[in-house]
Amino acid sequence: MFTLRKISGKKRWFKVLFKVEMNNAIKNFLETDLIYNLNILGVIDNVPTIELYVDNEEDPRGVLVKKDYFNYIYTEDDSFLNEVLETFFKDGFYGFSGVKRSIAEKIRSRFQVSWESPCSLYYLPKENLDLNSIKNPVASINIEDAETVDKYYTYRHPGSLEIIKNDIRKRPSSAVYVDGELVCWVLIHDDDSMGIMYTKEGHRKKGYAVDVSIDLAEKVINRGKIPFLQIVEGNNMSPGLAIKCGFIP
Repeated sequence: MFTLRKISGKKRWFKVLFKVEMNNAIKNFLETDLIYNLNILGVIDNVPTIELYVDNEEDPRGVLVKKDYFNYIYTEDDSFLNEVLETFFKDGFYGFSGVKRSIAEKIRSRFQVSWESPCSLYYLPKENLDLNSIKNPVASINIEDAETVDKYYTYRHPGSLEIIKNDIRKRPSSAVYVDGELVCWVLIHDDDSMGIMYTKEGHRKKGYAVDVSIDLAEKVINRGKIPFLQIVEGNNMSPGLAIKCGFIP
């Protein structure tokens, strides 16, 4: 995830991109590189207000998804990437999210980066799901506890509480409660990635994080999807937990 400012350059002319509705051809195209595109597919599924652009509805070279400030791009075709950047990203500031590293590097070479947060993607194959690793009772997060989740959220901001409430209402979540108190939790963002995990101090090293992670992964699989998460580089704790739960980097 990163924010960019466009550097002035020469004008170039390309084929027109079209705003379209999701169809099987676009879905099949994204699924040719499925793991890297889980977040794009999630955003398309979960956010009705997104704008979806391709160059050809039946045989796309790439996909651009615009969701408010953030943009999601997938392509292996440099001419498509050039077309997108010249058409949609002129002077100003733009955010990109969940962009494959090889694509991100090409974008970065044409912009000044004002902020970035490189992540590693981990996913859980169905055969790696081990429900026997769950040692404690797990429940869904009560909507009344959204404020608690928001209070401990690393990226808390003025609108984060409403986003968290939306995540709890619309997608599965998993939590451990001790004597009625929410002590450990994880939920699903609108791009289908698992996140906002937290265990309160005083309740750590009891296996709760494993419990909620595996429980939520099962819920994702039962929805016909692949559990995945994005871990910010420099986070030295989460990769070990992810691998312990069966996730693959």
